[in-house]
Amino acid sequence: MSVTAGFSCVDFRKFYVPNVLPCGQNEIKPTRSGIALRLREWIEMRNIVETVNSDYPALGTALPCYLQDDHQNQLGALDCRKCYPFLV
Repeated sequence: MSVTAGFSCVDFRKFYVPNVLPCGQNEIKPTRSGIALRLREWIEMRNIVETVNSDYPALGTALPCYLQDDHQNQLGALDCRKCYPFLV
């Protein structure tokens, strides 16, 4: 997530390091995958998240399937219907 001066938005985006520079400094670049929220939308989303967290506290402790015990080996991960929904 980043906030850039001159733009009134909050930017959620994946970032990557394209090349390792010889001086040890890495240049971080954004990908095209992401979304930018206007400040009004950001405030509204924060309010919605607070409401969901208070109404459904179990969601705050939920783990994604890739952090479950059955994903700790390759075969378990490859058998996951959530990660690979088109398995036969």
